[in-house]
Parts: sequence; structure tokens; C-alpha cells
Amino acid sequence: MLRCLLPVVFLTACATSPEGRKQLLAPAPLQGFSAVYSEFDMHLQLVTATNAPSCQEAVCAADRAFDQRILALGRRLADAAFREHADLHLRFPRFEFVVADKADPGAASSAGGTVVVYRGLRGLDLDDAALAFVLAREMSHVIAGHHDENVTTSILVAVAAQLLFPVLNIGTLFAGSAATTAAASTAATSTLATTAVASAASFAGSRALRASDRPQQVREAEAIAMKLLAAAGWNGRAVSDQLEALRPALPEEPSWTEELRESARHIASLMQGPVLPENPGLGDSLGQAGPALPFGLPPPIVIKPY
Repeated sequence: MLRCLLPVVFLTACATSPEGRKQLLAPAPLQGFSAVYSEFDMHLQLVTATNAPSCQEAVCAADRAFDQRILALGRRLADAAFREHADLHLRFPRFEFVVADKADPGAASSAGGTVVVYRGLRGLDLDDAALAFVLAREMSHVIAGHHDENVTTSILVAVAAQLLFPVLNIGTLFAGSAATTAAASTAATSTLATTAVASAASFAGSRALRASDRPQQVREAEAIAMKLLAAAGWNGRAVSDQLEALRPALPEEPSWTEELRESARHIASLMQGPVLPENPGLGDSLGQAGPALPFGLPPPIVIKPY
């Protein structure tokens, strides 16, 4: 049994998040796979989300204006992120901001620096400070390595399931009766059953573990986001006030909106403590240029591929 589990140990490496939390991440050779897996996971979220209806005239103009806001806010935050976290350029060359034509409010991201906001977010009529928080929180999931952490969890659960289920001979519980089937057929059925059960268990197990980690990851992303916003020139209390000004909750809200409201409550409680330091070199105007970065970076972009 120990020999079977030994390879699992070599699939992980210890790391520390920017907020000091211990993490299990895939080692360097698997980082490329981590980026691809998280990108696939993000696309899966987009595929399952409801598409927004086609825009017409004035609505299209409003959509384009929203895209430009995302571009301006994203560029400002990306500049601050690469200043505050110098190791980011070793992981990906830039943040890429995408507006997806999805009906409900929402946001997603991947380990490769892609940040997606759903078109439905425009319907919340967020102030620039609140919209910047939404972007910063997704960027902070990337900065903190949460996607890499989720991929590692999925890998560990999958490997453990594929190794342990055959050893425990669980597949025999789902195989046919030996009295009514030939031995070879029973063995084949048992193998297929074990594989199917192991795959289902690994998928369900990884989703359950990731769901249990989600609240802690969100709290960590909120803390990093507020520091990122301060570094980009936003006032923390102004951000908190704008988040608290969200429209009243509807009877049936998407889970993402409920999570944003929870973030608003948490940020409001954080603002009861010491004021986060502000960067005196940056103003609140989007048009004001920030300090130059120590190395050249391509600008972030807004595209609409979904």
C-alpha cells in the first residue's frame, strides 16, 4: 500500500501564499499542465453559463463602453500587480481581460493570467471602485496560486482513487454475480467497474475538496485584492462603501452575486480596523499614468471570444 501511495508524494510541493498560508502545489515540471487544466476548467464554466442575448444599437454602445472600462481598470490593476508581485512575470507575461457574453453576473480566471468577466455584470451598475474590486479579487486568485492549488487537489484525488480502488477491490461490489457469468467476463466487468467508480469518485471528491477550500481562498483573495487596490491608488473605505451600495438582493440570485455580497460584508468589517496604506504616487483618476514598471510588459486586452 505504501509503495502505491509513494508516487503521490512526489506530485506535490509545499509553498506559501502571499498571505502566509501553506499550500500544496504541483512541482515545477507540472506547472504547465496546471495552467492548461485551469484554463479548461474556466472554459467549462463559460460553456455551462447562459449566453446573453444579442445587443441592439444603444445596448451595444453600452456594452462597448463597459468593455473599455474593463480595459482601463484592468490595465491599472495589472500594472500594480506586476509592481507588487515581481515573480508574476516568471509565471505569465501579462494579465488578459476578457468580457464574455453571458447573461448572469460573474467572473472567472485561470492560472495563466486570464480574467473573465460576464456581460451580466454590467447590469449591477457597479461604480469603478466596486468593479475594480471584482477584477482585483479574480486577479488575486491567480496571484495567490489558488488555481494551481485546485489542480493539485484534483491530481491527488485522482491518483489516490486510481491506486486505492483496485487495491481495495471495490470494483467487485459493482460486478456481476460469479455464478451467472464466466470468470473472464466477471474479471473484465470488475475492472471496468473499478475504473468507472474510481473516476466518478475522483471527480466528486476533488469537487468536494475544492468547494471546502473555496471560502478560505475567497477570504485570502479579498485581502490581496484590497492591498492591490491600495497599490493602484484606490481608497479602501471608498471601495467598501461602493460594495455596500450593491442593489438589494433578489429572491433568486446567482451564487456568484451572493458571494460578492459576502465579500462586501467582509470588506466592511475589515475597514473597521486600521486604514490600509495608500500609494501616494497614484491618483484616483484613471487617466493618470502610474510609475513605470521595471521591465516591459504587453498591455492587457479586452476580447469577446465566447
